Amino acid sequence: MAEAGGESFEGQMLVAQCILNAAEKRGVEPSEAVVLYSYTKSRPDPTQRVKDAVAAVFDRGETVVDEPILYFYNPALVTSDFHESQIFVIEEGGHRFFAERSTR
Repeated sequence: MAEAGGESFEGQMLVAQCILNAAEKRGVEPSEAVVLYSYTKSRPDPTQRVKDAVAAVFDRGETVVDEPILYFYNPALVTSDFHESQIFVIEEGGHRFFAERSTR
């Protein structure tokens, strides 16, 4: 809700997809992944639409993109050389989404 409450349903699913991918990558609960990846500190109550987007990703296994996206940011609000150094996948609404660039 804090990251994409005002975005499209697809944008909300993309954020949920990042959180799920991060949790699976780290082997932690989604709430822990949110903290580890510093997604947001704000926790407003989710709308039904956000709950539906989360359920689509977490419960039904739906995805917007096939790439394992982990990172996102809103370039209208902040700049991020880190995010832009990763692999750009998609832009939806006000957010840009990225897969992790290999450190090999």
